[in-house]
Amino acid sequence: MTSELDRPTRHGIPPVALYLGLGGLIPFVLPALSLWLASPAWSDRLMFALLAYGAVILSFLGGVRWGAVLRDDRALATPGPLAWSVTPSIVGWLALLLGGLAGLILLIVGLAGQYLLDRVAAGNDALPRWYGRLRTVLSTGAITSLLIAIVSYA
Repeated sequence: MTSELDRPTRHGIPPVALYLGLGGLIPFVLPALSLWLASPAWSDRLMFALLAYGAVILSFLGGVRWGAVLRDDRALATPGPLAWSVTPSIVGWLALLLGGLAGLILLIVGLAGQYLLDRVAAGNDALPRWYGRLRTVLSTGAITSLLIAIVSYA
């Protein structure tokens, strides 16, 4: 018996991946919007929550790339692919250390860069093609949330 969660969406994205990915946008959206609505006394905590989650997500995305490289003997022959897969973790960590506006900007740069790399990898079949489409949706949501936070910061 096949459920709705077993059938890919019209874009080929497995529904479970889509729903979990969209759910993963909540910790981006809620703090970003709350920066506009909450008491200023909460702004430091909300900013930290947003920066910390962005750093975690960048690490997660680097882990996806690490896993893909481990399956490719040609990629493992040189240090570059694995080195690039740990870069998002370092960028996220630096964004968290910088904090504030600089941290938000660095997260945007990191997420955008990782998005571009993932789209190329999906186009080259190093990652599933649907993953590139999913990353478009999720990166747009995450980066938009960070931009909302930047505007509230000004």
